[in-house]
Amino acid sequence: MKRLFVLLLLALVVGAWAGQMMVTDSGYVLLAYNNTTVETTLWVFLVGVFIAFILLHLIFNLIFNARLPTGQFRQWRAIKKHQSARKKTLKGLLALSEGEWHKAQVTLTRSAEDFDLPVINYIAAARAAHENGDQTGADELLKKALKSTPEASLAVSITQSQIQVARGQLEAALANLLKLRRKQPHNKQILALLADVSARLNDWQGVADILPDLRRSKALPLENLNRLERETLLHLLQKQRTPTAGGFMPEPEQRVRQLQSIWVSMPETASNYDEVVTEYADQLIAAGGHKAAEALLRLRLEARWSEILIPLYGLIDSPKPRKLYQQAQKWLEVHEQSPGLYIALARLAAKCQLWSEAVGYYEQSLSIDPNLDSCAEFARLLQQLEQPERAMQVMNQGISHVTDKLPDLPLPQPALKAD
Repeated sequence: MKRLFVLLLLALVVGAWAGQMMVTDSGYVLLAYNNTTVETTLWVFLVGVFIAFILLHLIFNLIFNARLPTGQFRQWRAIKKHQSARKKTLKGLLALSEGEWHKAQVTLTRSAEDFDLPVINYIAAARAAHENGDQTGADELLKKALKSTPEASLAVSITQSQIQVARGQLEAALANLLKLRRKQPHNKQILALLADVSARLNDWQGVADILPDLRRSKALPLENLNRLERETLLHLLQKQRTPTAGGFMPEPEQRVRQLQSIWVSMPETASNYDEVVTEYADQLIAAGGHKAAEALLRLRLEARWSEILIPLYGLIDSPKPRKLYQQAQKWLEVHEQSPGLYIALARLAAKCQLWSEAVGYYEQSLSIDPNLDSCAEFARLLQQLEQPERAMQVMNQGISHVTDKLPDLPLPQPALKAD
């Protein structure tokens, strides 16, 4: 009723205005074709055009059973708008890949509404806004992406987490990723991001908890996964060296049990990493778990030789050191060029008080790899054997080996000795 009243009132106003205009100036229209001319007033011409339009419309509807192509015109316009949006979206994505962040953000945002997949535009525009330093704009665009396509909430949330990580908002990213993992526990992208964020926060236990899922889902390349696993297990073991908040360190036997419990909880692949096995064996030896360390090292070295592990074998204390010494001598048949094995043999020979044999093995090791630590260890033995001059020669050998790696710099001339 109100609408009808408004229409009638509008018609009266327009009619009054038109009547006033007719009285004021009727206008003049002249139509000419060849020798025929038609003269009329402007208002009569306009009424005639309106009547002609109505008649043509009726003819199309009643006689030819057709309609004026207004629907087709709207469809044509929609197609043109969609094509234009696709071109702008392509330009925006190209700008994004080329690092033109502002251009990408503006182009992708403007074409989003007319594109059939606006969520793609909004997510890409959010990335561009983030790269451009527009944090507020990035957040708003992600909200628009979610509003335009609610079923794309997972993609939007993952993008939000990635942006949070890039901003350094690690705690917020972690909370978001933990929620996502509860919904999508096997999603590769979520698992990879969660591992990255946990590692950045030094939450190595958190990384360890998702390592099995990372391996099963192949969320990371194998090389990257192995590196992450090695780093995680190494950090978990190194944490055992740190005293508690009160500075308390457990008793040796308790430390050995704790270390063994941690080792058992680790994946089977832990024994593949020399650094991890070295850390575990070294802590076992330091805590007095020599028997466990000997069994671990022996089995590991027989399965796969390691120059990092073999020197530790010489540090093991045993009530029967000759048994360990004989075991190391058996390995010498296969690994006669191993400097680490000669160091282990020298240490075990010293534990058996076979001083001359210890000296011989130290010399063999230094002839292959004259590192400073081995030189210092050998020199200490020579000092105790009352061979100070030879001990000094050995230390000079180690120092010269180190100085060979120093940068080439100018040095002063040696001072002249007084007569």
